[in-house]
Amino acid sequence: MLIQALTAQDHALLEEVLHYKKSVTVEKTLGRLPISHVIPLILAITEKIEAKPSRGGELNIWLRQLFITHRSYLLSSPDVAAQLQPLYKLIDMQLNNYPKLTKLQGKLELLLQEKKSDEEVVAPLSPVSMEEEEEEEDEDIIESEESDAMSD
Repeated sequence: MLIQALTAQDHALLEEVLHYKKSVTVEKTLGRLPISHVIPLILAITEKIEAKPSRGGELNIWLRQLFITHRSYLLSSPDVAAQLQPLYKLIDMQLNNYPKLTKLQGKLELLLQEKKSDEEVVAPLSPVSMEEEEEEEDEDIIESEESDAMSD
């Protein structure tokens, strides 16, 4: 199915194939992939990650196994570096964004910690506890009136 999807440039079929995540299935599928389809598959996966970066983790399984399975071809072919420029650019872009994202994550964690500590310090009173406090205040008033009356 993978070869058919790449040959026909059928994006729907390629999506169906790329939804498989089991490493054994991915390994066997890529083991049968002809060398002529290696670069087109890398570029297709790169396009999908560029279109929706959140899929990077899911599609990384395929890229990693693809590089492992076909490493000898990728290392021996002289024009692979030029063909993989879109992948290099994608990796560079994500590496440039990483420090910004970790800084943002740190700020968010700090805000969440502050909010959590504020909630612990100022716990809202429930209606039941408010009634109990009013009853205690009433009792305090009655006791103070009684003690004032006794002291007179």
